[in-house]
Amino acid sequence: MMADGPIYWHQGLFLQPQHFQILNRQFTDTLAPLLSNLIPFFWGVAEVGVNDAALAAGRFELTQISVLFPSTARVVNFPGNAVCGGRQLSLEAIPVDGTLTVYVGLRAMKPGEPNVTVAETPAQMAAAPTRLTVPVEPENVLDDYGDGPSAQVRRMSYVLNLVFENELDQAGDFDLIPVARLTREGDRTALDRSFVPPCLTLSGSVALAALLKELRDRVLGKARQLEGYKNLSGGASTEFTLLLMALRTLSRFAARMDHAVETPCLSPWNAYGILRELVAELSVFSLDISALGENWQDEKLVPDYAHTDLGRCFRGTRDVIVSLLESISAGPRFVTRFEFKDPYWTADIPNQILAETKTSGGEFWLVLHSEVVDPQTMRDSASRMLKLSATSAMGSLLVRALPGIPLAASDSPPAGMPRRHGAIYFRIGRESPLWAEIEKNGSIALHWTEAPKDLDAQLAVLTR
Repeated sequence: MMADGPIYWHQGLFLQPQHFQILNRQFTDTLAPLLSNLIPFFWGVAEVGVNDAALAAGRFELTQISVLFPSTARVVNFPGNAVCGGRQLSLEAIPVDGTLTVYVGLRAMKPGEPNVTVAETPAQMAAAPTRLTVPVEPENVLDDYGDGPSAQVRRMSYVLNLVFENELDQAGDFDLIPVARLTREGDRTALDRSFVPPCLTLSGSVALAALLKELRDRVLGKARQLEGYKNLSGGASTEFTLLLMALRTLSRFAARMDHAVETPCLSPWNAYGILRELVAELSVFSLDISALGENWQDEKLVPDYAHTDLGRCFRGTRDVIVSLLESISAGPRFVTRFEFKDPYWTADIPNQILAETKTSGGEFWLVLHSEVVDPQTMRDSASRMLKLSATSAMGSLLVRALPGIPLAASDSPPAGMPRRHGAIYFRIGRESPLWAEIEKNGSIALHWTEAPKDLDAQLAVLTR
């Protein structure tokens, strides 16, 4: 809402500075409601830089800042249309096991009082006790529209002040935005790189942008892990159907988050909305978290959006998303590749895996793949010629021409294993007496006289 009505311009009006001051203020008053109603929380830091060398010497200085205060529709830039002096900072001002937040402040306009300080030097301008400052000496401004003479103009600058956390009770007339957090590292002052200030866009915080990229990569990685389940047969089980539903959700959000990461002007409010939607959709596959990110004790695991505490919001939601992604289980419990040691292939099975499957059950599968031999030919040959046993027993089996551990061919991958093009699958008969030797020594061997030259043989363990 405009605080002032429009000026009545008329013939013979004697112009005074107040006419232009009101007009200048009305420009901001016109834009302010647009910014506050079109995009929620459209204020904060667009970019900020801290002088690390000065900080090491016990002085806090900004090398640059671009910030939009809630009270104004004008972006304040230093260097640019603002000045900002540094502050001395002692190490003792920072709690030993705590932090110290640094704010940038802009004084409020005070009607009826001087709001501009005339200064002779840059240092006096930065120390001005008013909202604005102006130099004594004007600058020459050329005529942009013609070849008229240059004019002398004195431009005002906003005065930005640095305020420490322990001084907030004395900063009543400032509009404040936190821009940095300091910690102790031994006998020196250091920046807390995990701190996230209120931001206009995600690009205003390196930590926030990195967090969104991390989640994008996690979602994309889980989607790629499940892509092997696309080519399921019509008789897919309920477990496979759930994995396909999860893949659909992950694929949609992988593309959406990738697009969001590449958007240079994405507001944290909109980014947080995307993450909350992801939590809601992933909660379908979890019994522990509701669509709004609550557990069964009605505890909020996904915080409400807080523009002044973006780090807590986004990190809390990140932890929930990571947990939900990990709960979408797919793939075997253990996979190992057979290595050729003439005259057969061998693989080792950890004792932990053998113990787990012995007590809680599970299945062992042999996966064979070749690029040069078609699956049907390979299946027929393996069913007739392939032998499987403990490594220590393989020599005896070959000499005595005895069969190995029984293998049952499967037309499709077992539940919990993605389909691999050109691969064939055999369920290993653990009920065979020969299996006991494998459990004892933890080593398994494969012998196949007609094996393809490019054979890739893997042992997969699926737990229940």
